[in-house]
Amino acid sequence: MIEILNPRDDAGRISTLTAPGSGYRFVDGWESAREELMAIDSFDPNVRWDWGDADVVADASRFIVYPWRSTMVRLPDREHFHRLRTARNRFLLDDKEQDDWSGALIGVAGLSVGSSVASVCSLTGARRFRLADPDTLGPSNLNRLLGSVCDLGESKVTLAQRRLLETDPYTDVTPFADGYTEGTSEAFLGGRRTERLAVLMEEMDNLAMKVAIRLRARERGIPVIMATDNGDNVILDVERYDLEPDYELFHGRAGELSAMTNEELNAPTRRLQIANAIVGSGVTPRTRFSLTQVGVRLPSWPQLGTAATVAGSIAALAARLLVCGADLRSGRYRVDLDRTLLGESAGLAMRWNELDEDEFMDVISRR
Repeated sequence: MIEILNPRDDAGRISTLTAPGSGYRFVDGWESAREELMAIDSFDPNVRWDWGDADVVADASRFIVYPWRSTMVRLPDREHFHRLRTARNRFLLDDKEQDDWSGALIGVAGLSVGSSVASVCSLTGARRFRLADPDTLGPSNLNRLLGSVCDLGESKVTLAQRRLLETDPYTDVTPFADGYTEGTSEAFLGGRRTERLAVLMEEMDNLAMKVAIRLRARERGIPVIMATDNGDNVILDVERYDLEPDYELFHGRAGELSAMTNEELNAPTRRLQIANAIVGSGVTPRTRFSLTQVGVRLPSWPQLGTAATVAGSIAALAARLLVCGADLRSGRYRVDLDRTLLGESAGLAMRWNELDEDEFMDVISRR
């Protein structure tokens, strides 16, 4: 998707792209990077680079070609760019935590909330991803997914991959543009022949695939993290199949799902019943009412950009804690921002928006 050019080995290609009329814009990020590297090195008496030496510069710089932007950018090489990118992480993350996180292989299945998850993971220094989603960007996605109207119709996987590579061109991204399927289970999750994921971030809409991918992750001992929008809030689910190989799917909230067929899982009424059992009654009144409108006046799960952004941060933090060895247990975690800001008055709604459990299940059963 991109080219990484060495100034010694690829001088001809670099000259061609910087020549007048090439159609490529050149961005020289080296000077600002050199100044920042010198500032960083000044704090460490054991590091001494002569950034005025042409040979040192040639060895430590690269030219990155972004064809979708018709742009070439001059940057430090992989090691030095990573030092720059993570310089302000120091002491917030120790060296081992940063190394573990940067080397962890992260799988993201579903790139609505998952796109935010991947972006935040990258911001904190993650560099290895497998991304899966079969969908393309549509106008209705732009209420929660960072994108551009110029990219409508483009694969969500392609857009997420571009975003990661524009943040860090040395990121290793394996795309699955057809989404996660049983046929790609080995390649996406890893196992006998391919490297296994350190953590799976599951954000798919298809209930049958949500079940299927958990069954495979549980077989392989891969922990699963899922962030669910709840109005402006987030519900985070952690399933530590790496520590608890018999842990029940979705904490057992929906009962035994492994024997159900894909058709049963995705039947509209059954799907809503299972989704309600998984999410539970502890959602905002407006979210609960919105769920009754899925397939009536809403095409899918109601979502807001605020929650999708928070979900990306919370899920990325949970993944980093897990990868770095923190004692993050299986279970459900809630982030209720409205209660933080408004206290007990949060979530109050007009009467038409307030359904008790019996009313809610009655609406679902009549769907």
